[in-house]
Amino acid sequence: MKITPMDIRAHQFKKTMRGYDPRDVEALKDLAAEALEDAGRDIASLEERLKDALTRLDALVGNETVLRETLTTAQRMVEELKGSARKEAELIIAEARLQGEGIVRQAQTRLQQLQEEIFRLKKQRKELETSIKAVIDYHSSSILLEEEEASRLDEAADRVRPFGRKE
Repeated sequence: MKITPMDIRAHQFKKTMRGYDPRDVEALKDLAAEALEDAGRDIASLEERLKDALTRLDALVGNETVLRETLTTAQRMVEELKGSARKEAELIIAEARLQGEGIVRQAQTRLQQLQEEIFRLKKQRKELETSIKAVIDYHSSSILLEEEEASRLDEAADRVRPFGRKE
């Protein structure tokens, strides 16, 4: 049975010749003892719950600290990864530029070689054409000379008539 402080203050003892009725006092004493025992158990239970709550709070605070540290570490790692990725990208771009420049240089060198080869082949073609023309001119001249010689020989042969033959 629960007893409240108002119950204790409001309790009236019966008066006897020597004071209060001992049975009423003993009954109130028992009620107060039970109430104190209940209150002690409640206090012990509440203290245990408080202890558990404080333990959980400490664990949560520890977890929060770990989480904050983890988050800070993760953010730092992300920044480092970004920096590394940025540097790597810059290196890749620089390398690509160098390779591109090398390819352009090779292409320019090859272009120059091809132009020189084209010039050489044109010169060779000209020389060949000149040589062929010279051969053709020589043979044409030779043929003309032979035709003229043949023509003169024919004329000379026509002038020389065999004896006795009249036309």
